Amino acid sequence: MYSVFTTLQKFTDRINNLLFEKIISSLIVINGTKHIFVEIDSTRFKITHSSQYYTDQTGFRRKYAKLFIGADILQQIICNIRIRRALTRHGNIDFKPIITRTSNIHPLSVVTTDKSYDSEENHLLVRDDLHAFSIIPARYEHIPIWRTHGMYRKQMKRGYS
Repeated sequence: MYSVFTTLQKFTDRINNLLFEKIISSLIVINGTKHIFVEIDSTRFKITHSSQYYTDQTGFRRKYAKLFIGADILQQIICNIRIRRALTRHGNIDFKPIITRTSNIHPLSVVTTDKSYDSEENHLLVRDDLHAFSIIPARYEHIPIWRTHGMYRKQMKRGYS
């Protein structure tokens, strides 16, 4: 079985990761943004080209990769990416490296994510260490506020619907 490579796949195989991050950060600096409004999200995609029917009949497991993207929403520029082959990992593991590398480019103003990144550690990192505002909705809405742990998580439950 052969695979057809696209131009982007060939480019990412040949370029050094540090050089790629320098190119992205220089584009952000050239653009002239003073503060970055970051949105972090992730998605997964298939690595193999096998169909669902084939994997069901043969018993092979599909292989997936997970892509984490940190992007500036106002300028619509990708600030940082991280790709993992392990599907069992959750997004909180890659939250800290993406945010800290993005804050090294320019100061952050607001960080928004979805419910999968809800933890008090993420709020503390963004608000106390990086001096930005974090909007991460609470994962479990049915739990009352008095049973929620963490000052910033309680604040998100009170002020974010």
